[in-house]
Amino acid sequence: MGKANLAAIAHLKCDYETWENLFLGHEDNQEQVHSGNYLYGKANDNTAIIIMKDIDMVAMAERASDPEFQKFVEPYVESHEFFILNEMEPPE
Repeated sequence: MGKANLAAIAHLKCDYETWENLFLGHEDNQEQVHSGNYLYGKANDNTAIIIMKDIDMVAMAERASDPEFQKFVEPYVESHEFFILNEMEPPE
């Protein structure tokens, strides 16, 4: 599967600030944000967007399907949508 750049939309059950605290407090997310590998922001009161660079796709799939992770986010996130991002080449 390798590595990929991802975008995620988090549809929130809670307010953005609560989600942001949860996001930054989970695993190494804050370190990834500080290093510039993760960019995130508020799309609106119930939606956050996250851009993640060089993600190990196997590890991400395992994390997303982990029942403990699902239980952890269930009170805060209605659903996630994930998209693979490709670098755009200049036109010829």
